[in-house]
Amino acid sequence: MNDPDWNRRLESAALAALEKMATSAESAESLLGTLAAGLFPKGVASLDQVTWPERHGNGTMRSSLDPQAQAEARLRAAEARYRTLVEQIPAVTFMAVLGEGKNEVYVSPHIEQMLGFTQEEWLGNPFLWYRQLHPDDRGLWYDEFARGCQTGGPFKAECRFLARDGRVVWVHGEARLVRDDTGRPLFLQGIGFDITESKRAQEVLLNEAVHTAKVEEELEIARRVQTSILPREMEVPRLEIAATMIPASEVGGDYYDVLPIPGGAWIAIGDVSGHGLNSGLVMLMVQSAMAALVQADPGAPPRDVLCRLNEVVYDNVRKRLTHDDHVTLSILRYTEDGRFVYAGAHEEMVLYRRATGRIELVDTPGTWVGARRGIWDATVDSTMSLNEGDILLLYTDGVTEARDANGRQFDIERLTDVLMASRDKPCERIVADVVAAVRAWMSEQADDISVMALRHGIVGAYSTR
Repeated sequence: MNDPDWNRRLESAALAALEKMATSAESAESLLGTLAAGLFPKGVASLDQVTWPERHGNGTMRSSLDPQAQAEARLRAAEARYRTLVEQIPAVTFMAVLGEGKNEVYVSPHIEQMLGFTQEEWLGNPFLWYRQLHPDDRGLWYDEFARGCQTGGPFKAECRFLARDGRVVWVHGEARLVRDDTGRPLFLQGIGFDITESKRAQEVLLNEAVHTAKVEEELEIARRVQTSILPREMEVPRLEIAATMIPASEVGGDYYDVLPIPGGAWIAIGDVSGHGLNSGLVMLMVQSAMAALVQADPGAPPRDVLCRLNEVVYDNVRKRLTHDDHVTLSILRYTEDGRFVYAGAHEEMVLYRRATGRIELVDTPGTWVGARRGIWDATVDSTMSLNEGDILLLYTDGVTEARDANGRQFDIERLTDVLMASRDKPCERIVADVVAAVRAWMSEQADDISVMALRHGIVGAYSTR
């Protein structure tokens, strides 16, 4: 209730009651003593606790205390204010007297929250801090303390302390030496902050950065491996060839090759399972083994080459790398008359027949390479022939499985549409049109994209439009 008249009447009534209780100086003093005892039950109550010194007309204090007593009272009040201030700071404040023969130490109560030791325990054992300092950080503390003593500070250090319960607590400490007029050190004062959570966050970020750097390094190695073994020259009699590979951010292990032989060439296209450096290593094995087998017997049936290649890949991947990767791979042996003999399971081949203007999908029967030791029973040779102007389009699943923002795949139908629209262009333009269509379709590239176009007949006979 904020009624001025009511407040004045209440004040008058209270004063009247007090005057009635204290009709003399002695009774008033007794009343104040009773009040002090009620307000301050601990210790000896005094009138000074419930009274204030009188003031002179000029505003200065009038007290019965002598000047020395007044100075001591002011010192105690300042000390109380300072102690209250430092003990409210959410950190540990500390001070150590360094004078000869003195061993006075102060530490704020927050030490208990930080390390589990009470203020009394810490003050009662001047060497407790050293005992709790992590052994591996004592050298750092020595060096920084010596530097701070030489320069006068401030010195800073981030050290680990062992809490009462065994926890490791990271503490960021800053301190400074305070000297007298002659330069002698009087005391050390400073402050300590618990930075454990910050250090943990830094450690997590550092581990993530190291892991990311390691992954990126491995991916860069895999990209170099993948692109360095691609064929640089693809000149084959009566066969126009163009090919490209666009690695994904995480290398997917696509592989294609053209190995010319007298009267034709060996052609391969495949995809290693998995991503990253492992898939790059497997792809390198496939390319090396394939080249060695073809060089040893250029006229061998593709079935035989594939089955022997499988044995090499299986042993290397399963026994040496101790991985379970496999390869979807088709290999084709081409001769100048337009005949292809092929073996191995990969994506359907897209064949454009110039004579009919129609597209055929050619299946690739067989099984994966590297999945099991013997695949002779599951591998067969198949044949097809291309007439002049016919186009064979080979690709990896990064083309047909590319997805748009709604998750729809590019699929085989869109691929055949691109080939039909580009059928009269050179193979290099056909490959570029396929890649452009896939890129326009997909929301992001999740896998390697590889495309190879082959046209049988007279190389360079088709327009560049």
